[in-house]
Amino acid sequence: MAPSPSALPLKWPLPTEETAHAIAALPGAAQRNLQITQTYHELTVALTHLLGSENVTWCAFGTWASKTAGQFIRGDEADRMVRLYVQQADFIERKLSSLQRVLAWFEPSPALKQTLVAQAIDSVPAEISRQIGAGNVKVFAELGPLFARFLADFADCPAYDQARLDAFLARLRPGPAENDGQDLLIQAFTQYAQAMFAPHAQAEAEHILCANLLVGFHEQQRLQPQIVAGMEAPLENEFESNFVRRANEIIRQKAPRGISRLIQLLWRRRLKGVSRHIADDWRKISTRWIMTIALPTETLRLGMDVPPLPNGRPFPSDLTTLQLSELTAVLTTVDRSPDTPHSSAARDWGNLADRMNYIADLFRSRQQEASLYQQPFSDAQVAEIRHGRVPPAPL
Repeated sequence: MAPSPSALPLKWPLPTEETAHAIAALPGAAQRNLQITQTYHELTVALTHLLGSENVTWCAFGTWASKTAGQFIRGDEADRMVRLYVQQADFIERKLSSLQRVLAWFEPSPALKQTLVAQAIDSVPAEISRQIGAGNVKVFAELGPLFARFLADFADCPAYDQARLDAFLARLRPGPAENDGQDLLIQAFTQYAQAMFAPHAQAEAEHILCANLLVGFHEQQRLQPQIVAGMEAPLENEFESNFVRRANEIIRQKAPRGISRLIQLLWRRRLKGVSRHIADDWRKISTRWIMTIALPTETLRLGMDVPPLPNGRPFPSDLTTLQLSELTAVLTTVDRSPDTPHSSAARDWGNLADRMNYIADLFRSRQQEASLYQQPFSDAQVAEIRHGRVPPAPL
C-alpha cells in the first residue's frame, strides 16, 4: 500500500526484526535501555506509514515509559525515590526517635540517625534498578521484533489481506499471557491490521485503541514479577538487617558489656514494627506520591487520576462514544470506571488491576496527542546512542 497521507518522515533507518533482537541481547542495561527507547520511537514513526499519524500506537507510549524507566535503570531516580520515601514516612521518624535517644548515649552525633538510615537502604536502589532493567528488556525482546516484523510484512499491502494476516499471526503462540501465550497479541495485531483499512476516522481510532490496550494488557501481565519485585525491593529486610548491624556495632563498641545485649534486644523488638510497616506502606505511598511517567508536555502521577486534555475533555472526540464491540469488551475487563478518567488513579502500582485501570484511561485520553511523536533524545544524543555510547546527562 502507499504510505498514509499523514505518514511522518523517517529520519533513521527502518527498525528490523534483526536489529531489535540485537538490541535486546546487549549486555549493558543503561546503554540497552537508550537503544530500546529510541527504537520504540523509530517504530512509532514508521507505523504512521501503515496507520497514519492521527492516532499513536502502543510504541509511542512504550517510548516514554522506557525513557522514564531509564532514569531508574541508571540509578538516579531509584535512589531519589527510596530516600524521599524514607524521609517522608512519618512512622519511621516516630519509631526511630526513641532509638536515636538510646544510641545518642553512646554516639552523640546529631547526624547519626540519618547516617544509619542511609546505610540501611543503601542496596535497595540497585535492586530496583535491576528489576526495572529486566522488565524493560523483557518487554522489548518480545514486542520490538514483533512490531518490526509487522512493518515489514504489511509494507506493500494494498487491501485487507486475511491470508497475509494469518501468516503473520501463525508465528505467535496461542494461550494466555500467564502461561507464556500470546492470545492478546494475536487479537491486538488483528486490530492493527483492521485499522489500516478502517472505513472512517472513528473506526480507525477505535481499532488502534483496542490494539494498544491489548498489547498493554499482555505486557503488564508479563511484567508483573518484575514490577512487584521492584516495588518490594528488599526494603524491609535490608532496612532492618543493615540498621541492626550498624547500631549493634555502636552499642558493642560504646556500651558497658553487661547491658549491651539487653539494649540490643529491647530496641530490636521496637525496630521490628518499623520494618514490617515499611513492607505494607511502601507500594501505596510510592504509587501515590513518587511514581510518575514523563511525557513530552506533561508529567503524570500514577497515583492521581489521569488529567483531562487541554481542551477540558477527557477523551478525543473519536474516542468519546465507542462502537467497536471488541474495544468495549476489553474496557469492561480493564477499566473500573468506563467513559471517565475519574477513579483512574492507581492505589498500588504492584497490583495488575490497578495498573490497567490507569493505563486504560491514559491510552484512551492521549491517543491523539501529537507530542508523543517527539524524538526522546536530541539528534546528537541519538548519534552517540547508535554508536553504543551513553551520552552525558541529562538524558
